[in-house]
Amino acid sequence: MKGKNIFRIFLFTMLILFTALYITQALGYYEYSNYKTNRLTEAAVEQFEQDIKEGKQVNASDYIKKDNDYNNNISKLGIKASNLVGEVFDGVMEFVFNQVNKTVNG
Repeated sequence: MKGKNIFRIFLFTMLILFTALYITQALGYYEYSNYKTNRLTEAAVEQFEQDIKEGKQVNASDYIKKDNDYNNNISKLGIKASNLVGEVFDGVMEFVFNQVNKTVNG
């Protein structure tokens, strides 16, 4: 009975993760974020060309978008928690598949 509940929880979790990924893909979040990055790059190129036409002193690094550094203690904690969850998930999946393999093969 306990194994049945674990399997149901696992199946329900996988269903929720799949649904979340499917919705973000369907809503086009990834394409929109790529579009924003591309648009900023096009704007930087246009500004660069305009400055060259005006005869200004140009430095390529002035037109490259600088990445924001959002690292702080909370984000580092989140990354560590995420890595821990990933390791636990890997361990659980390995255990589950080993048990299935033992059941099927022997």
